[in-house]
Amino acid sequence: YAYSSLFDGSGIENLGGIQEFIKTDAQDETESQKEEKPFVIIPRDDQKPVLDYTKGKMAISAVPGAGKTTILLALIIKLLERGENPENIFVMTYMEAAARNFRDRIKNIRKDSSKLPNISTIHGLALRILKENNNYERLGMNEDFEICDDSQKSRISSAIAAKLKLAKGELADMERAVSVFKMNGCSFLNVKPVKDLEKFYIFYNEYQKMLNYAGMIDYDDMLTASVRLLEENSDIREYYQDICHYIIEDEAQDSSSVQQRLINILSGKHNNLIRCGDINQAITTTFSNADVKGFRKFITENNAVNMNCSQRCTKDVWMLANDLVKWAKDDESTSDAFFEIFMQPVKDKNPKSENAVQSKIFETYIDERNYIINEIRQAIKKNPKSTFGVLLRSNNQVSDWLNLINNSGFTAITRSECLEQKSIYRVIHAVMNMILKPFDNGIVAESYAVLSELGFYKSGLADKIKAFEVPFAESDFDAIDDYGLSKFHFDLNYWLAFSYLAPEELAIKIGLYYFSSDIERSNVYLISTLIKRLSVNYSDFATLLERLRELAHKPTLSGFKFFSEADESDKEFLQGKVQIMTLHKSKGDEFDYVFIPELSEENLALDIDSVKLKSSEFFESVKGINPKYVKKSEIELKKGLLAENLRLMYVGITRAKRHLFITMSKKCKSYGYVKKHKPSVLFDSLLRTSLKETDYV
Repeated sequence: YAYSSLFDGSGIENLGGIQEFIKTDAQDETESQKEEKPFVIIPRDDQKPVLDYTKGKMAISAVPGAGKTTILLALIIKLLERGENPENIFVMTYMEAAARNFRDRIKNIRKDSSKLPNISTIHGLALRILKENNNYERLGMNEDFEICDDSQKSRISSAIAAKLKLAKGELADMERAVSVFKMNGCSFLNVKPVKDLEKFYIFYNEYQKMLNYAGMIDYDDMLTASVRLLEENSDIREYYQDICHYIIEDEAQDSSSVQQRLINILSGKHNNLIRCGDINQAITTTFSNADVKGFRKFITENNAVNMNCSQRCTKDVWMLANDLVKWAKDDESTSDAFFEIFMQPVKDKNPKSENAVQSKIFETYIDERNYIINEIRQAIKKNPKSTFGVLLRSNNQVSDWLNLINNSGFTAITRSECLEQKSIYRVIHAVMNMILKPFDNGIVAESYAVLSELGFYKSGLADKIKAFEVPFAESDFDAIDDYGLSKFHFDLNYWLAFSYLAPEELAIKIGLYYFSSDIERSNVYLISTLIKRLSVNYSDFATLLERLRELAHKPTLSGFKFFSEADESDKEFLQGKVQIMTLHKSKGDEFDYVFIPELSEENLALDIDSVKLKSSEFFESVKGINPKYVKKSEIELKKGLLAENLRLMYVGITRAKRHLFITMSKKCKSYGYVKKHKPSVLFDSLLRTSLKETDYV
């Protein structure tokens, strides 16, 4: 059992309070006796123990808002306090931001400790295994092998696509298929490609040739190579098994079968493995290699803990989320969509709202949008500090709703992992660009425009910089009669004095000069990490900046998930603003008011007859290249897509703290055309029925 009421909503920032009731049941016994005993996290108010961790394998299933990060941090801290060597504790995350989050919070709690556990992404650990002690030699790899970053991968794929005359959609499928091929242990040896896969056969072989020629491996290779290395070399395997006393995996529902093989090998000796996640929030299986069944199997075969209490949602909202799980369980086509865990409230902690869930079907999209705009306006009048989330199915809808919200007089925020949209990146890149070309007044003026747009300097002075007859950087400081320009002139020369620094160090210095919040500082370090990765391959500063600029256009970056500049910790920034994002992007967020508009079967199929397979059959054919793989039937593929759509809906529902609005219009605007849409099956099956309290325990 786990109760988030333990944390009183304060989270890990108030871990000192948690430590008051984290005790061992062997405090007064000898050290040798303590080693054989579990430690117990004892809740306040004489509740039953939350987590009784004995040495062994444990699965933690956490509902939304249960505080799983807090409990994992408490476990790590307790292991350290118990005297475990930090070098023997390995914490696995799936994004660099999450790894940094763990590191920073542990540093804040254990200020007197100089050592941290091994906290990294799963790919970071795989790379360590390959490089440490020259292990790569066992695989016949060169010592100077490099990691193919997103920029290089995009260049390689685009070149092959041009050669094969692939359409944009085909290229995306081919890139995804390469990952599917590698992560499913496929090989073209002694296999004659079927007609439907001839293009992929050429694409894959060209891709590998170009990687090999450049002496590079991609992110999938990092994982498969590290697993192969451990499986084929007993001495290397035993070395890592000896040092991996404890392995803690976060977001286990997103783990691939290869990643699960890796952590199972590493935990093979000491057998101390904690995997934490929420199957009901597994929403990337259709475009990643996540193996939800693998985590489900781990839960059923090992000690399992359900963190089922959450103080996030008001009663109507958490009941709707539970009803969705029950409804799916009762249908044969969706019975495996969810893990049977139900949200429970925390006594006197959950928000209270009357008629918190509203569902409406409109005749036209204009009626639907007017209704939502009016609800936002009324909510802001009632409480200007409220937070709002408009959650959509696709990125195409995001830009449409962004314009609507902004044109309605509200301030809209979009949530994106695209680097060029991060103000911190824009500042770092602008200053670095000036350092690269300090005597080009045009470049300096462009950089000034970026910095002034973000509020660091007086606006409207870029043209004056361009008009200088001599390089602005070399101009006489005393002759500049504008205070704003003189301040910038001083800063420009200040930065030029640090041009000797390594690019990643320069990025940190620039970022920390202009930004100071914890969220901003975290993103500064992430960008520095990215620059350091690039600098391995690009020693020339100009080329490095060009590659960085190319990466900035990509919607996502492998292994990098930036903290939002509108993070929940910056509550004042979010108050009264409307955040617009896809349902996928909303995972991990929460809002006072959540709107899920345009919920039609066309936009989010929740009925088996509405599911369209799109590229699924192609990927299934790629998996089938492995003779050991049992291909799924059409109905099985549809069930898989339907299950993920249901989990996506579950994530959307559970973002709402106080009010949830689910709407659709029978006539919907799509790509400039008005089309008739079919309401989601949820409107008849769940949303129009009265919510009745049920005992889900």
